[in-house]
Amino acid sequence: MKGVVPSTVIANRVWDVIKQVDPTYSDLKHEIVTTGGAEQPYIIKTGDNLSKVSKLFYGTANKYNEIAAANGIDNPDRIQAGQQINVPVLG
Repeated sequence: MKGVVPSTVIANRVWDVIKQVDPTYSDLKHEIVTTGGAEQPYIIKTGDNLSKVSKLFYGTANKYNEIAAANGIDNPDRIQAGQQINVPVLG
């Protein structure tokens, strides 16, 4: 498998999905290249909340506090459409 992704955040999400198919992925030959940095920029859309962003990038809605902290957002419920955030790599 070869692929190009824009960030480490996206590369990690690709691996999460691969592991759901085959947790051992022992016979998988891969080359995933990231074209950008570690974090993934994201512009908040109407109807978004940080739980939805967390679900999109991490596969779980429960990482919204980590996104808020990485962006200096004191109240995760107070984001606005058009606001740009960076989705961090989680360890």
